[in-house]
Amino acid sequence: MVEIRSHNHASELISLSGTYLERHESENNLPIGLVYKLSEAPHYYGSKSPLLLSILEDEKVVGVAIMTPPRRIILSRIDTDVLAATTHLVDHLRGLNTRTPGVVGPAVEAQTFSDCWVAEAFGISARVAMRMRVFEARKVADMFVSPGRLRLARLDDHLLIAKWIANFSEEIKEPVDLESAKSHAERSIRGQELYIWDDSAPVCIAKEARPTRNGTTINTVYTPPEHRNKGYATSCVWSLTQKMLMDRYSFCSLYTDLANPTSNSIYTKIGYIPVGDALVFDFRSDSGFGSTT
Repeated sequence: MVEIRSHNHASELISLSGTYLERHESENNLPIGLVYKLSEAPHYYGSKSPLLLSILEDEKVVGVAIMTPPRRIILSRIDTDVLAATTHLVDHLRGLNTRTPGVVGPAVEAQTFSDCWVAEAFGISARVAMRMRVFEARKVADMFVSPGRLRLARLDDHLLIAKWIANFSEEIKEPVDLESAKSHAERSIRGQELYIWDDSAPVCIAKEARPTRNGTTINTVYTPPEHRNKGYATSCVWSLTQKMLMDRYSFCSLYTDLANPTSNSIYTKIGYIPVGDALVFDFRSDSGFGSTT
């Protein structure tokens, strides 16, 4: 029998479901990383309380769902009958009158959730916002790197990085205003999460995000147009991956947009291996895309 168990604090979810999530740590890097961060800072992603759910079958954890309103709901892998578990999850969320603008998760789980969500709601449709692939690296390949060096971002880089984060967000169709980008940049710099490839001046950025027990994730890889086609992004990610693996992590993971064959090719050359596909769905009501019940 499937049960949906709600948690008041991320530490409760980790206690019950952390071991399950870590069985597929790279594929589950998004929910794991978020719940670890929420256990340290419950309102890190906003003032509203997060939704923290464990999915159990016969008292055994088979999946996790997390949402930090007003963002999309995030699913882990579900290791049972996905349709049955997802149907219970959607019924539970409906009972809470939950609003979500979409869903992110492994391809089968996200597709099933989207289908169930739309089927049980009048006047709502779904569209695929992004098709992604999850990659993992446990070692890096030998390769030539471009001129320059990897360094931590400093506070005097703040305004430039904020501009680049805003541009990056626009390119991936998740736009943020400049003030939000400034806040993101400052928080990432102070947390020593954001790195620069410096070739006499900053030319590329990449960020370490969502560290877990054994691994970490690299995201926000961005090179401004005037510095592209010089190998800076490849060199930056290669160097950062090598650093993370040498420091303490067993693996690094990252997501790529399958619509961008260049980035997928670059990461493969660095040493990343695909471990699974993921989908991002947006839900649409008659009034347009946005939070839907």
